[in-house]
Amino acid sequence: MPIPLRWRLLDIESGETVTECSDIDGLFTDRVFPAPPVYEHYTLVGCRPTGPLRAAIDGTGPDWLGILVVEPVHVPGRPADEPCDPGACHECGFSVEELLDVRLVGHRPAADGSDRLDVDLTGHRFDGHNNRHGTTAPEAFGYRLLVTGIDDRADERAGDCGDITGLFRQRADPWPPGPPVTLLGCRPGPTGSIEAELAHVRTDGTVSSMPGEHNVRGKIVATRPSAHGDGLVDLTLDGPIMEPLAGVDRALWDMWRSGGPTRPHLWAALDRGGRRRWVRAAALHRSHEPDKPAGTVYHLDGRHVTDEDAFYCALGEAINGPGGWFGTDLFWVHECATGDGGATPGFRLIWHDSSVARAHLVPGYDRFTWRAALTFDYLVQFLIEEGVKVELR
Repeated sequence: MPIPLRWRLLDIESGETVTECSDIDGLFTDRVFPAPPVYEHYTLVGCRPTGPLRAAIDGTGPDWLGILVVEPVHVPGRPADEPCDPGACHECGFSVEELLDVRLVGHRPAADGSDRLDVDLTGHRFDGHNNRHGTTAPEAFGYRLLVTGIDDRADERAGDCGDITGLFRQRADPWPPGPPVTLLGCRPGPTGSIEAELAHVRTDGTVSSMPGEHNVRGKIVATRPSAHGDGLVDLTLDGPIMEPLAGVDRALWDMWRSGGPTRPHLWAALDRGGRRRWVRAAALHRSHEPDKPAGTVYHLDGRHVTDEDAFYCALGEAINGPGGWFGTDLFWVHECATGDGGATPGFRLIWHDSSVARAHLVPGYDRFTWRAALTFDYLVQFLIEEGVKVELR
């Protein structure tokens, strides 16, 4: 049986195969994952601080605030005392902004001569919102401020302000597009434009569809004979893949191409970003085998569980063997624990060397997820509530 080509392009509309190819220039890039955040300077203009912001200014509380949520107070057409929906304001097209890792760096009397303050902060903007990438201020008459709970703190109101400088402005694309794509070693046939879903093909013929951010779109601007094989062609497109894979992960994908990991803990030597990408690759290449019989006992090797993503790597291998997957985050662990994840719900999990995770998964601020850190105690309680019979050793 001939070895299939590595990549398959499936038409987005019909699902039919557009072409297959040996490799793709522009799919793997050298960008850093995740990209280091760009810290910015913000000024809360005409601010009336309360709660933790007031305490930081007075010196009675820490100057580090964690996550600061900014929401509009009022837009035309709304009663003055009614705030916008915290999710999104359709009148002004504004989604509530979150500023991460925020720290107070200064304050002074407001320039307008009122009894308010102008308050200086540093932090960085959460890129997941759709407010035109933070370029345009809403038609709001001031902003409410909220500090969200970190380290077991409850959410607290932090006052309000009339304006914010430094927040609404043009920024570089947080995920700059990769270079134009060249499909190497393609089966001939495609002409014109391509709009296709990308799928990874293993040597045994197993096909795994990639997420939509890796779709291939563009017009074919050049065709030439390929060095990858007789009768194959290279196709150059005029468009990039919007979210390329990390260049350092090419070996990881080669491993999955040839069948996947053959022994556990190959992820253990990776850094936090590498472990996260390992889990996502494992999710893409999961085998979808039937759940194992009820009563099966699973052993989680906890020697390398030093961060949240290491837990997902170890849990996946405990349930489904080397390179196995049982969730990329707690939402997906919940989904897997209800069935179709490889284990019949209500299974028993023996967590060996759990002291490693207990020492590392502690309260704090996770500067990888930019949220409250996932703690060992919370994780164990979560598993118990999902019906897992957890035994710590």
